[in-house]
Amino acid sequence: MLLSGVHILQLFWLLACGTIYSSAGSLRLASYYASHMVLQMEPHSAVIWGYSGLGANITLELKEKLYQTEAGGATFTSEGVWKVTLDPQPPSGPFTIQITSDNQGVQEVIALEDVLFGDVWVCSGQSNMAFDVKQAFNGSASIDQSYQYTDIRVLSIYQNDSSVPYYDIPALYKPWSRPDPDVLGKGEQGFLYFSALCWFYGVNLYNHLRYPIGLISSNWGGTPVEAWSSPDVLAKCHVDPHSILKKETAIETDFNKGIFGGPHDPSGLWNAMIHPMINMTIKGAIWYQGEANTPSPASYKCLFPAMIEDWRAKWSEGTGGQTNPSFPFGFVQICTSENPLTKPSQNYPVLRWHQTADNGFVPNPQQDNVFMAVAIDLPDTSSPYGAVHPRYKQDVANRLTLGARAVAYGEKGVVYQGPFPTTVIRIASSDLLIEFDDGKDVLRMNNASSFDACCNSSAEDCPLAGLSSPWKPVTSGYELGRAHISFQDPCAAIGERASVVRYSWRDMPCAGYKKCQLYDASSNLPVPPFRMVVEDNHLRNPKLKFIP
Repeated sequence: MLLSGVHILQLFWLLACGTIYSSAGSLRLASYYASHMVLQMEPHSAVIWGYSGLGANITLELKEKLYQTEAGGATFTSEGVWKVTLDPQPPSGPFTIQITSDNQGVQEVIALEDVLFGDVWVCSGQSNMAFDVKQAFNGSASIDQSYQYTDIRVLSIYQNDSSVPYYDIPALYKPWSRPDPDVLGKGEQGFLYFSALCWFYGVNLYNHLRYPIGLISSNWGGTPVEAWSSPDVLAKCHVDPHSILKKETAIETDFNKGIFGGPHDPSGLWNAMIHPMINMTIKGAIWYQGEANTPSPASYKCLFPAMIEDWRAKWSEGTGGQTNPSFPFGFVQICTSENPLTKPSQNYPVLRWHQTADNGFVPNPQQDNVFMAVAIDLPDTSSPYGAVHPRYKQDVANRLTLGARAVAYGEKGVVYQGPFPTTVIRIASSDLLIEFDDGKDVLRMNNASSFDACCNSSAEDCPLAGLSSPWKPVTSGYELGRAHISFQDPCAAIGERASVVRYSWRDMPCAGYKKCQLYDASSNLPVPPFRMVVEDNHLRNPKLKFIP
C-alpha cells in the first residue's frame, strides 16, 4: 500500500466525520464515529470517544441531555482522550449529536448528523467475506436497489496490518454512509468493499426487524485465523508465531485469476483492523474464513473458539461492559477448495469439523451463542473468481440470518440448521441406521452416496482425513425414513465392522448447487458434515457420541 494513499484516506474520513465549527483542530472523534452512523441500541449503551487537549472539558448533547467528562492522558497518544457512555436508547433516529470541547476558554464543536440507533454488526474474515456485492449473483440488482435501505448504514475498514495494537483505525475505504452504488463499490476493483455477505445479511435483518442496522466490513483475502487473533489466543493454543506462514506463501485466486495473498503476520490484523474497534459497542459479529488454514488445519480446533471468546472478552472490557461479554457470533462453514474436483487432501472437511470444535453443529459446549451457515452445497465451479469464491452469497446470508434470528435474537420456532444425527446404531451384522434429531423429516436429494465407514475395530484409530483404507464408501442398501437413514456396512465385504461413520467428508462433497444427499424436508437446509461412533443396538445410548 502506498503511504500517500493511506494519508489521502485518513484525510477523507477526518473531513467526513462531522461538521467542525472550530478551526483550532484539537477536538476530533475516533475514526469510526461520523455523521450517518448507527450506534448500538438498548439494552446496551453506546460508547463515543475521541481526542482533545489534555484537561479539556467535554460536553456531549443528545436529545436535550448533556453528558460531561474531561479529556485525560492515554498511553497511546500525547493528546487528551475522552469517552462518553450514553444512556440506552431504543431503535430510533435520526438525531444530531453535538460535542463541545472547552480547553481553557477555547471552544470547539463537532456536530454529528443523521445518527441512528439500532444493531451494529462487524463482518470479518478473508476473501469470501471481502467478496463484494457486485461480484455476487444478482449483485448488480441489489446495488441498484440499495437506495431504499436508508436505515442501513455501512462502514468499510481499509486493509492494514501492524506488529503492535492500534487504538484507532488509521484509514477507511468509506466512512459511515447511507448505501448507494458507489458506497457498495460498484465502480471499484473487487475484493475491497463492500462485503456482499455483510450487505445481504444486513438487508435480511432489516427486512425482518424493521429497525436500523449498522454494518462494518473489516476483512482481507488470503489471511489465516492467526492474523485475526490476539497474542493471548496464540499463547492459549500454543501456536508459535514464528511458525505461521508468511505473506508470500498465502495464495488465492483473485478476480482476474491472478495471485494474491493477504498478510500472515501473527496478530497483525487483530492489531490493525479489530483491536481499534473494541471501544465501540456492538451487537455481534459474523465471520467467513478458514480457507487459508486448510494447509495445516489441526490448530483451528483451538484457535477459532479461543478467538471468539477473546474478541468477546476484549470488546466487553473495551466498552466498560456495554458490549455483551458473550455477544452472538455467526460464521460460514467453508464451501469448497479452489480445485474442488481434483484436490485429494481432504483438509477442507477437517477444517469444517474444527470450525465446530469437533461437534459438527453450533451452538455447542465449546461455542455458546454461536450460529453457523452450512455452505457445502453451494459450490460454484464456474465462478470467474475461482471455485474457492462461490457467488451464492445471498444463499449464505439467508442461512446465516436464520441462525441469527434463532440464536442472537432468541426467536422460537425458527429452523436454522439441517437435521443432525443423535446416534448411529448397528441393526444387523451388516446394516447401519442413523437417527436424526427432533424427528425432523430427512430427504435424499440425489442418488450419490456421501457416507463412508471406518473399518478399523477401534474408533480412535480412524483418522480425520483420508479417502482410502481404513475408510470405505457406502455404495448400496440405502433406505430413507422420516427421521432416519439406513444402509449396508461396506466393511462387511472384507469381514470387518464399521466403528465410525462420516458424512460429506470431501473437499467438494455435493454433486452441485443444492445437490447434497440429505436435507431437511421442510426448510431444505442441508445436513451438515459429521462423524460418529457406531453403537451396537443393545448398547444404544441416546447421548451424542463424537470422535475427538
